[in-house]
Amino acid sequence: MPKQSSFEVDGQFLRQVYYLTVILAVVLTALFGIIYGFPTALSFVVGSFLSLGAVLVLEFVVRLMVKPGSSTKTKRWLGLIALGKYTFIFVGFYFLMKADWLNIYSLAVGVGLVQVVVILKAIKLMVLILLGNNTSKNS
Repeated sequence: MPKQSSFEVDGQFLRQVYYLTVILAVVLTALFGIIYGFPTALSFVVGSFLSLGAVLVLEFVVRLMVKPGSSTKTKRWLGLIALGKYTFIFVGFYFLMKADWLNIYSLAVGVGLVQVVVILKAIKLMVLILLGNNTSKNS
């Protein structure tokens, strides 16, 4: 088995994103709950679940259905599942907007949490690459 560099994105990347997202969600939920109150924390949790759920469903569907040489039937199923997922999201957002307790800003931060985690992991990867290049030049 070839040795993998620490500068590569591997099959565990999404699992690491999930773990880091959950950890950040717990910490930020507690922080929002203490500073801004329960409705803000609840809005953040709902947004985080929506974001994380969308990525989990996408990964599940892609791993389940996308195989080399897949047929047009598979592509139709993928389109139907995507349409169903976004229909569910739009209906969920409709009812969320009708809720009196919703804090829209906190919900938006929660929805963006997975993207923030991916950006943080990319920054970490770039820093490791830069540090690796600097140490190899100094040697």
